[in-house]
Amino acid sequence: MCVGLMTFWAACALIAAQLPNDASLARIKSALQKPAPKLVITAPKPDFRVNIDAIRPFADLFVLPPWVTPPGDFDAPKTNRDPHSGLVVSSGVDPGVVAHSISRAIRQRRAHAEVIEAIVEYCRDHRDEPGAAGICGGPPR
Repeated sequence: MCVGLMTFWAACALIAAQLPNDASLARIKSALQKPAPKLVITAPKPDFRVNIDAIRPFADLFVLPPWVTPPGDFDAPKTNRDPHSGLVVSSGVDPGVVAHSISRAIRQRRAHAEVIEAIVEYCRDHRDEPGAAGICGGPPR
């Protein structure tokens, strides 16, 4: 009971301390009777420029659109010659281009074999895990 009475007395003391006196009320009334101050803000002069260049994401990855078949390594060269004409045009063979094509084919086959080897090793070790059927292709053979 004593604690409740002390709490009530403290709350009443706080409320009484916040009551305005006559001097503060007069000061507030005189401030409210004055005209409202005018706030004048001048717009700043723009000293910058915005340049927006719209680019497609991954534009550097897709030089050709995805639906266009890229040219192969062993495609015939493009010429302006009429295929039905009897004129024979001779051309030379660049050994550097041929060597580069052979080297690229060898590297591609080695990379393909390495991927197949990694998949076989994964399937040998993780065949029973969830999701392995999509990679390994079903039960062991």
